[in-house]
Amino acid sequence: MANGFNMPPKIQEDHFNKIKDVFASKSPEEIPHQLMSLLEVFDHFKIDIAVTGESGSGKSSLLNEILGLNPDDRRAADTGAVETTMEATMYLHPNLPHIRLWDLPGMGTPSFASKSYVKTMNFDIYDMFIVVISERVRENNMLLVDEIERRKKPFYFIRTKIDNDVRSKKSKYSKMRALDQMRKDCEKYLKEKKLDPHVFLVSAHDTENYEFRKLMDTFKDEVSQLRAEVFSDFLDKMLHGGWLKAKYATNHIQQTGKLETEDITALQNMYKHTGIGAAKVRDVLEALSHFQLDVAVLGETGSGASTLVKALIGLENEECGEASVSISNPAMSLGYPDVRFWDISGIEAFMDYPMYMKQALNGYDFYIVIVSDWQKAQHLKLAKTVEELRKHYLLVQTKVDCHLQTQSNLWCDETEVLDGFRLQFMQELQMAKLPEQQIFLINSLDRSAFDFVGLESALSSDLNIVRTSAFAYYISRTLKER
Repeated sequence: MANGFNMPPKIQEDHFNKIKDVFASKSPEEIPHQLMSLLEVFDHFKIDIAVTGESGSGKSSLLNEILGLNPDDRRAADTGAVETTMEATMYLHPNLPHIRLWDLPGMGTPSFASKSYVKTMNFDIYDMFIVVISERVRENNMLLVDEIERRKKPFYFIRTKIDNDVRSKKSKYSKMRALDQMRKDCEKYLKEKKLDPHVFLVSAHDTENYEFRKLMDTFKDEVSQLRAEVFSDFLDKMLHGGWLKAKYATNHIQQTGKLETEDITALQNMYKHTGIGAAKVRDVLEALSHFQLDVAVLGETGSGASTLVKALIGLENEECGEASVSISNPAMSLGYPDVRFWDISGIEAFMDYPMYMKQALNGYDFYIVIVSDWQKAQHLKLAKTVEELRKHYLLVQTKVDCHLQTQSNLWCDETEVLDGFRLQFMQELQMAKLPEQQIFLINSLDRSAFDFVGLESALSSDLNIVRTSAFAYYISRTLKER
């Protein structure tokens, strides 16, 4: 079985050496508390991204797609052929809670004239912009780009309604040629200003085609780095920029609600007592962004641990033979960046050696415990071991479709049978004196069935919660060992 001593490093050596320098004068016992205090404040930090463009360019429709909302959803941005957005409206991304997206009114209408638009919208408060255009690049679009560049803020340049533009093209070649010309038109005006932002050609009504997926993947990759940069820049001004810059930066952060007053005070006190300033914080956040979380999927032989791992990383059943996932070879997925899934099948071989098992499992940061044989109750023993390690875990019943088939002679529907499984499980937890928690009933071969979607949602949420503490204690432990 893999363990903490045999596991590959969680951070690259160059990042670890920078962290080592940050805490060179600190004892390993102090490091977890200091790191977690810093990262707790960073966890509160918000960034603001404005979606802007001319009225009628499709800003609000694009924003709804980014947020994963249908136009008729009560939380969706208003859309329509007439001017619908009359004030800057903030939306929180459901999977990126630190990101505030702002739908700005369209530029170039009687209500929001071009000359006064930037001042009225107060561009200075935003950290990034998404400039939305349709049909062709216009003078107003480039006026927005000029104002964004003058503030040295990053931006995406997005041409929408691509489906309308290529609808008349009959052949695949003519469509590709049209798309290529659209991109060149956008890039021409940007290159004239010596700018090279990301350019995306999208349709809010056809997100499976064109470049919407590319936009979302790029956005998710880059927005976390941007947030760390904005946070570090604020610290640099507050701690090292002199009283005038510090006052301006602090007022800006407070007025925009990026941090509360107590968070700012905590950062000032931390610098005063530990000397951890902007440069060191930047090194810490860079290391955190590359930190690998290790998730152990624990199950008996034949429990479906391997199939579950492959389902979590997004492999279809027919592709499973192509991937090699094992105790010594973790699986990774774009859906769970910087997470390594370990297939720990055959766990029953180690159940008679509790001390060894506990030591081996301690190298992992999170656990998925598979419920297979209810009579042997190995899952309860595993849960107790993880509890003793003071770590987080989820409990999963695999092959639920097979279990339902064995109950087909009962005069009750599927929902009643599943509720019976859950009730039995809750009673088992109570008898074993384990904390009450949900059991996820799944069929790994069908990710749309039963509780699989809920499992993925809970897993993503829990991994975000444990990342900070896992990072802090890994740094402390590794420094102590070296």
